[in-house]
Amino acid sequence: MGIPPVNAQDEISIEERIEKLMQLVENSEGIEKLQWLDSLSNIIAYDTNFMNDSIVLTTIKFAKKLDSFNTATWHIANEIYHLNSRKGTPEKSKELFLKSMKHRAKVNDPNVLCKYFYEGGNTHYFLGEFETALQLFDSTFIQAKRANNNRFIGLAKLGKGQVYTDSGDFGNASLTLQDAIKFFTIKQDSTSIIEAKNSLSILYSKNGFYDEAETERNEIIKFEVAGGHFNTLPAVYYNAAADYNKQDRQMDRIVSLKLSLEAARKSDHINFYEPIMLTGLIAAYAENDSLQEAKFYLKKIYKNKEQNTSGQFRDYYLGAIKNMAFAEMEYSKAIEYGTEYLKSKRQGKQYEEIQAAEKFLAKVYQTIGEKGKAFDHYIEYSKIKDSIENAKKVRVLSYYQTIYETEKLDLKIKAQQKDIAFINEMNKVRMQWFFLVILLLIGIFGVFWLARSRNYARNKQKLQEEFTKDVLKTQEKERARIAGELHDSVGQKLLILKNSLVQKDNGDKKEIDLVGDTIKEVREMSHGLHPFQFEKLGLVQSLKNMVETFQKNSNIFYSEDIEIEYLKFPKEKEIYVFRMLQEAITNVEKHSDATACNLTATESNNQIIFILKDNGKGFDLNKNTTEWKGLGMKTLEERARFIDANLQIDSLPHKGTTITLKIPIK
Repeated sequence: MGIPPVNAQDEISIEERIEKLMQLVENSEGIEKLQWLDSLSNIIAYDTNFMNDSIVLTTIKFAKKLDSFNTATWHIANEIYHLNSRKGTPEKSKELFLKSMKHRAKVNDPNVLCKYFYEGGNTHYFLGEFETALQLFDSTFIQAKRANNNRFIGLAKLGKGQVYTDSGDFGNASLTLQDAIKFFTIKQDSTSIIEAKNSLSILYSKNGFYDEAETERNEIIKFEVAGGHFNTLPAVYYNAAADYNKQDRQMDRIVSLKLSLEAARKSDHINFYEPIMLTGLIAAYAENDSLQEAKFYLKKIYKNKEQNTSGQFRDYYLGAIKNMAFAEMEYSKAIEYGTEYLKSKRQGKQYEEIQAAEKFLAKVYQTIGEKGKAFDHYIEYSKIKDSIENAKKVRVLSYYQTIYETEKLDLKIKAQQKDIAFINEMNKVRMQWFFLVILLLIGIFGVFWLARSRNYARNKQKLQEEFTKDVLKTQEKERARIAGELHDSVGQKLLILKNSLVQKDNGDKKEIDLVGDTIKEVREMSHGLHPFQFEKLGLVQSLKNMVETFQKNSNIFYSEDIEIEYLKFPKEKEIYVFRMLQEAITNVEKHSDATACNLTATESNNQIIFILKDNGKGFDLNKNTTEWKGLGMKTLEERARFIDANLQIDSLPHKGTTITLKIPIK
């Protein structure tokens, strides 16, 4: 994917390049035509802000027709970005992403995959589907490492930090964003540093650390102004205004909003930023008894009313117009707009905006004398306020309590050291001999007891392992035998019977269909007992086929990132690894209530590492021992011991389950 170079002496405008490429597309066919379409679509995506995305869609369709799925997926990722960031329709981008997943296995370029997964992660993030977003950012990181693509390694960290911030996991958010900033700093990626610092300032604001947030923003403003860059400044000034509003610094709020509007008009994204900044000024002036100023900016909104009051701008417009209605004492309209605004924010789970919306409606109902409804909204406002403040208090208290406990422990250690030094001086020789004799006796007894216990335990474990190995070998051998009998004997006889019925002139269709269904069931039973052609396909391809089968027949979104091409452990272990992962995925399907599940396989530190992760209901490993042991986990543990593998199960209620299998390479 790339744009043909332009010679310095032959510089032409973007419009001329597009026209020239369209002529080349029209006069070519096959692969050559796809190459020109690819170049043309990249210009549309990166140089024109998707002024004509129908060309991109045409490129995707033509690339699929030629089975060029690397090119198709690259432009699908561009279109997903367009639907998210330009059109503000993440629902449509999710539909495109899920639809294109069926071609995922045909994409072999990790650079394409990391971009594809990153845009998919952003899609689920915008929709508030945080668990799936985190999984896709993890997949971005894996593919970026494969491609040695430093930019997307950093972007994967940044994406996870933003998810952690919005989901309330502020500790992980801070660590991940700081890590992203360090990474971008090393790579001298100034654009990404700015974006990460802006995300960090938002994190600080959500936690009430306004000074820290302002420090981060001032660094961004200084850098961007010095470089004459204006694409980030509108959002930075707008976020500053939001902080000033929380601190009731209304004049500073209005000044920042005017600065954001000025920066928006100098940026490359004026059509996106300007309506947001205008509605922000309307709300600010309406709240501060400056109706004439508010109406002045409202007229600018109404110059393109259909665009500026709908779609991605609807919530910003409602936030402004509800305040206008209240200031003009049109209380029924204030309630109508305020209710719509609250409903939208509840759908997005934006707790700060929900809190403000509840407070606004309580104020309106209180003004018109409907104290019951006012009280209901004030209660909801108070619940969120108390929850936020309590969370902040706990975080601050935990921080200072940690410092206090650390200092107290240091003092205690110093006091104990002084006491020990004094006792040693007074009783040095006597206590040394006493403890030496006691320790010697304990040591002798301990060594004897430990050696005897270990020997006994070793023999017992060895007998148990030998028994388990024999059982598993016999079980697998019997499965293979029964599967072979079903496939080669019963299946063949049923097929002969079906053919005989078909050849008869008076053959009953119901009987033929019944025999056909029976043949299908026998084959499924045979495959379940022993995977068909497992010895021929091997473990890696069998696992990919298994994931693909589950994806086709389930409501759960199954995916795989199997990086290894061939295995470096004995062939006889492969069937046991397959059985373990088959059992684990079956448990996800039956018991997890998950919406997404991902299987990865990597080679690291002389080990093959398989990780199966779902975002289901999870369980408590301590409290529900009987429940999770009953899910075939005991069999998994036995098979793991049999092949000298390490099995780890991590799960928490409502946090999903992760199963890690590490197999040593020998």
